[in-house]
Amino acid sequence: MKPSLIIVDDDFSMAKIISLAAQTMAFDTHVATSADEFMDLYGQIEPSAIVMDVVMPGMDGIELLEWLADRGCDVPIILISGYGKYYIKTAAHLGSIKGIDIIGTLMKPFELTELDVSLQRVLDSREA
Repeated sequence: MKPSLIIVDDDFSMAKIISLAAQTMAFDTHVATSADEFMDLYGQIEPSAIVMDVVMPGMDGIELLEWLADRGCDVPIILISGYGKYYIKTAAHLGSIKGIDIIGTLMKPFELTELDVSLQRVLDSREA
């Protein structure tokens, strides 16, 4: 069974790039461009991992991490952000405190090889 990946980023073109890269690594991908759309997808799909933008309009990534923690989310999460490193590190720390498995962080713009490394960690964690 192919691993499934939910990507949530308000920038559709960025989400599409991530989706295409993940598909080359045999992921079945699903894209959401808002937290609300993500929450609907999360209720329908059992993801193997999540790639999440930290800064989005409406509910941001930190609030979404809390929402996932409240639901007992145990899948690895890769956080991405175009804002400063402090912000993404804070989000990763808060997510970890809530019991979320933050498997990687990427600062936009990132190289696709950096994304591949994080996605490979997801695949490796499934085999462990």
